[in-house]
Amino acid sequence: MNDTWTQPMVNAIVVLGAVIMAGLGVWMWGWPEGFAAYVNFPVHVHFLHDLGVFHIGVAIALLTALVQRDAIVVVLVGYTVICVLHAGNHVLDLHLGGHPSQPVLIALQAIIGGVGVWLRARQLRRARV
Repeated sequence: MNDTWTQPMVNAIVVLGAVIMAGLGVWMWGWPEGFAAYVNFPVHVHFLHDLGVFHIGVAIALLTALVQRDAIVVVLVGYTVICVLHAGNHVLDLHLGGHPSQPVLIALQAIIGGVGVWLRARQLRRARV
């Protein structure tokens, strides 16, 4: 493979993967009944909401990898986005079941992830100096 077009091809594949993951994630999250009907599985709204935000988080991590080459930052960004959206799901879906403490516990995971991103970015900046 010619190296002059290898990187653009890899980037295009990453973007395509992100678009597919985000599209599926938004579909699962926004229209769980429609997604369940399409894939011919029973509808479980909350779990499809969760699966949707996990897909969206992976899409964000893929896109982050295009601008940030540090694997730890990429993983922590994806994790943090997933936790923020997942906590939101538990607030929105509380009427479907679950425990009122779940959004708080998941939000704490998001805070931990966000602090991890900040600390790693700080560490990387200091290493460049």
